[in-house]
Amino acid sequence: MKFPKYIKSLPAFTLIMLLFAGLALSSCEKEEEIEEVVLHSFGPAGVEHGDQIKFIGLNLDKVTAIQLPGVEVPSSDFVSQSSELIELVVPKAAQAGKVILRTPGGDIESKAMLNFLVPVVIESITDEARPGTNISIKGELVNWIEEVMFNDGIVVTDFVSKSLNEVVVTVPMEAQSGALVFKTGGTEPMSFASEEELIVTLPAVTSFSPAAIKHTDNLTITGTDLDLVTSIAFEGDTATEFVSQSANEIVVAVPAQAVNGPLTLMQASPVNVVTSEELTIILPVATGITPKPAVPGVDNITITGTDLDLVGALTLPGVTAPITVPAADFVSHSAEEIVLALPDDAKAGAIKYTSIHGFAGSLGVNVVVPSEGPPLLATTVYDDEFFFNGSPESWGGTADPLSTEQAYSGTMSYKFETNGDGGAKIVGTSVDASGMGVYVFSLYGGPGTDGKQVAAILGHGGADNWGNYNAVTLVEGEWTEYRIDLSKYPDVDLSAISNFVFKPEGASAGDVIYIDRVGFDPAGPPPPAPLAAPIYTDAAGSGFGAWGGFGSAITEFGTTEEVRGGDNAIKVTYGGGWGGGPQFGGGNLSTDGATSFAFSVFGGEGSEGKSVQLLIKTPEGEFTKQVPVVVGEWTDVEIPLSELGNPSAITELFFQDTDFSGVVYYDHIGLR
Repeated sequence: MKFPKYIKSLPAFTLIMLLFAGLALSSCEKEEEIEEVVLHSFGPAGVEHGDQIKFIGLNLDKVTAIQLPGVEVPSSDFVSQSSELIELVVPKAAQAGKVILRTPGGDIESKAMLNFLVPVVIESITDEARPGTNISIKGELVNWIEEVMFNDGIVVTDFVSKSLNEVVVTVPMEAQSGALVFKTGGTEPMSFASEEELIVTLPAVTSFSPAAIKHTDNLTITGTDLDLVTSIAFEGDTATEFVSQSANEIVVAVPAQAVNGPLTLMQASPVNVVTSEELTIILPVATGITPKPAVPGVDNITITGTDLDLVGALTLPGVTAPITVPAADFVSHSAEEIVLALPDDAKAGAIKYTSIHGFAGSLGVNVVVPSEGPPLLATTVYDDEFFFNGSPESWGGTADPLSTEQAYSGTMSYKFETNGDGGAKIVGTSVDASGMGVYVFSLYGGPGTDGKQVAAILGHGGADNWGNYNAVTLVEGEWTEYRIDLSKYPDVDLSAISNFVFKPEGASAGDVIYIDRVGFDPAGPPPPAPLAAPIYTDAAGSGFGAWGGFGSAITEFGTTEEVRGGDNAIKVTYGGGWGGGPQFGGGNLSTDGATSFAFSVFGGEGSEGKSVQLLIKTPEGEFTKQVPVVVGEWTDVEIPLSELGNPSAITELFFQDTDFSGVVYYDHIGLR
């Protein structure tokens, strides 16, 4: 090796040799670095399974295998391999993530992420499943599904298992039937819905027993998948705790505020199951009350009915406030009968009850007390207050439902002033008038209303039925009672009347009407006005005893063949010869405050054109009065006490035939 001439000495030569040695050493170190495996890049991006992927770098011929996420490909399966390039086919099992190159010198992990364009294909889905159980989703590359969304928007990202061809996922408890929506991963994530719907199993009821049940008693419900039920909604109340529960049976205590109706089974899913059959709640029901009227502070009232042993307290209408009488204060109490002393400050009106389980309702009978004004209706909707949960509504005007300006019964009425095309209404009630015969209401016409009409419309199901149009004529300055035969409302469901409409027709702005005493009565004439002191209304009262009479008369108390008011009447079969019957004695009824003696008489067979004679015994003497009988009709008779000598008291009375043979009925006897 020649050296340049400017190297003239040994030290200089030594320096040069050291430089060459350094260069040689540096060259060896670089040669060793180049011998290491280096990964520069791989691709293409978004490659699909089954396509070739290329790895570019240095010394790649030393790679023994490549670990793709989810699968490892040995060098023997490479399509090609050289120092600078490896080619291989992407297995279907490969997933997104970092790549690892296996080399003799150790593993080399890529900095970049491998990802794919994944065409996920769904081939089948489980048809039906219960909440909490697993469903299978089968197809191609389904392991790339990252989330499953159920019909109600519930998203599941945790899977029971995943593979290329099957994904298993648990149905959420809140899920409901419908298509599934899948979201996949890859370079181009997809969201798509299943073609078929998943049916999520619902609880089903096959029967429940007993069909009629009392509050707090256990109800047994049978069916399928009942273990999914979380609570049961009865009409009026909900049960959230069960006595027992299995897939085929639930035993539940009927909640204390439940009423008649279907059951609604609720579960974690918002889909509720409603039974086709309705449950009947056994409640106390009154069928009769005596006497009518009853004197507050004097008489005991007897209420008959069914399941009256369920009554925990009765609430009676009071002069100043409702009066509650607990069962412990009843005179007697059984399932068929309640006897209680009528409180001093009781007034006429509907009797309500609170059951031993805390349920409140209407008992179904009215207490009747001696009073001025018209008698109570058999079914009252409005009279100083709204019954059957009713409430007032109006349109096209102003209303005062508790006006004290005018009153036909009690102290208040429903006042309505129209703007020319409005009306008043009572809504929200559910009145059963199927056993009644007439719709009854009273109207008072304000100034300028004489001769104008008011449409009286009934409705059910929350809708007014204008197809059954009935109208009445107003009388200005007077109360008029109207009685419309219910046959004139053929399209109204009389068992569930919910709307009561009063619309002035042809009215002028500012016209005023007053509405009072709205409700229903049986067919026939209106019941007689209440008596101040009853001698007979279904039974003898005011201290009198009742006897059959004398002579040829045959007397039958408690007949239901013909009844004027209440539940029964008196039938007398006369044989002529001035026989007497019925006969009431043993009393000493003061006439203080009374103005007349009243009774009702009905002419039966053989009484046409005849008269009966009333004989009254008093401290001042005996007095008689003959009254004609009308065959086939009730006649309400009112005799002024002045025509009977203005007696201070009545001690005995009886009715005689006027020497004829025939049948006569008597009812509603007493002082007014």
